[in-house]
Amino acid sequence: MINVYQGTPNVRTTSTYSVVEGDHTIIANFAGTITMTLPSASSYTGRKLQFLTYTNNTVVSASSNVVPITGGSAATAILAGTAGKWANLQSDGTSWRIVAAN
Repeated sequence: MINVYQGTPNVRTTSTYSVVEGDHTIIANFAGTITMTLPSASSYTGRKLQFLTYTNNTVVSASSNVVPITGGSAATAILAGTAGKWANLQSDGTSWRIVAAN
């Protein structure tokens, strides 16, 4: 069960991170690419995650399980390497879909 309480943003300063149960907003603050291991979409249907960048870093998924905002096949891209980028992802029970982004 997902808590309604979203907690505080999780600021990541390393090159890899595995998203955990309590995560909602994850801020990338690492000079380089950050690889996120997302939870299984099938275990979290409807769950929402938000990713933001403070610095010019790329954020990718460790697996090809992210469907771009324009649709199509799942890939690894979450955020381009530009400071201030953000994306909201939501699980559809199969993949993580980018449902809003800049």
